[in-house]
Amino acid sequence: MGISRLAAIMLSSLALAVSPAFAQSPATTDDYVPITGAQRAEWVVDGTIGLRGLGVGVIADAWQTAWNTPEEWGRGWSGVGKRYVSREAYVTISNSVEAGLGAIWGEEPRYIPARRGSLRWRAAYAAKTVVLAQRRDGRLAPAWGRYAGNVVNNIVENAWLPPSATTTRDTVVRSATGLLGRLGANLLEEFWPDIKRRLHR
Repeated sequence: MGISRLAAIMLSSLALAVSPAFAQSPATTDDYVPITGAQRAEWVVDGTIGLRGLGVGVIADAWQTAWNTPEEWGRGWSGVGKRYVSREAYVTISNSVEAGLGAIWGEEPRYIPARRGSLRWRAAYAAKTVVLAQRRDGRLAPAWGRYAGNVVNNIVENAWLPPSATTTRDTVVRSATGLLGRLGANLLEEFWPDIKRRLHR
């Protein structure tokens, strides 16, 4: 996929998110309670050193090491360590920017599951909330803090990545991959409780 296509996808997603019909979505849950300042800080810490965050880091590290990305770091233990520390750093930056800037607009950084409606509706909701976030009243609006966190973290990450991974194309690809990763996490959080219930029957 070329850089122009990736950029077009990202810009289309943002344009769709700010369009009135898409952004002015109804409240997702009747009992939504806005996130507190302490919960924002906890969300940042948990995303970095929480059990799930560390586990995702191991999987991402193994994947990148298997594909030797970036190749300058190699497949040895040194490369494994560099990839893991790099991921922890960029997740911390991204989450900190999202939670901090998002507080200005009262954005919810956490995924709030729908847990209602058809399978298709819930999957669409999980996709929509990649680019939208609940505000204090529970209504969905553009996730400005998330956009900023995604872009800032990928630009800052260029400071320690090797030259082969810091081209404009690489930076755009990482930003797009970040949004795709968010989609995967949303879908997992939305449907995993249902899957667990079926598995334990």
